[in-house]
Formats: sequence, C-alpha cells, structure tokens
Amino acid sequence: MNAARHVILVTTVLMLAVTPALAAGPGFEAELDPTPFDATTRADVIKSIGNVTAILEGSTLTISGSFSNMASPATGASVRIGLAKGVPGDAIGTLTATHAANGSVSGSVKLSAAQVAALNKQALYIRIDSEKAPDGNLQGWLEANGAKGE
Repeated sequence: MNAARHVILVTTVLMLAVTPALAAGPGFEAELDPTPFDATTRADVIKSIGNVTAILEGSTLTISGSFSNMASPATGASVRIGLAKGVPGDAIGTLTATHAANGSVSGSVKLSAAQVAALNKQALYIRIDSEKAPDGNLQGWLEANGAKGE
C-alpha cells in the first residue's frame, strides 16, 4: 500500500469513528449525592449514591443513570432548574425511576432556549425522591463531560 492510500485509509477510519460522537450532541454527567439533610432525615439519605449521563440533541435532553443504597424505594425523579449550580429550583421535566432502593433513572425532556443556556451554566440538576425522602433523596448538577475538577 502506498503512503497516500494509507493516509486516506487512516483518515477515513478516524472520521467514521468520530462522526457518531459528534452526531450525538454534547454530553453531560452528574454524580448523585444525598440531598441536604438534617438530624431527622440523615438516616434516610446518607448512604445513597448514583450517577447519570445526559445527551443534548437539538433541544431534547436524554438522561440515563443508576442509583443505589437508598433507605427506601424511589418514588420518582425529575430534571430541575436552579438559579445557579447548587441552588435548588423547580422541576422542568419528569423522569422514570425504578421503584426500588437500587435501580435506574431515565427519560427525555424538551428544553427551551433559556433552559439549554442554564444547562450549559450547570444550573440544571437531577433529583430522585423516595418514600422516606419525598422532597429529595439524591441530587446532582449536570456538568459537561470532562468538566469535573475544573
């Protein structure tokens, strides 16, 4: 194989490998940690943990992830918007969560332009509620893939 054909072949293979990732849109991730707690709710949330990934395609945000070690079964999950990262806010979409102490969370939410801007500023988060913590058992703010530690 001559050098020109080798370069073309390698370039084509690289383009095919990169194209699906580009077509999928920007990726986001969140570590789900226990929601803020007090002495009365500590035992209900403290050992819980989870993570989610999300893909933005156009204005549709598709989320999937898992959770574990909840003291009671999940009752629901939502995408929420705060004024900034770490500031709780209102639900803007509903997700599906396994009705169990360990399970999965998934769903899609259509975002407005303002909500996409909030996503890019890390002001959107995922919250999972449970029987013993109906106002939030786990939550995590969505960050662009690779943004952790910046």
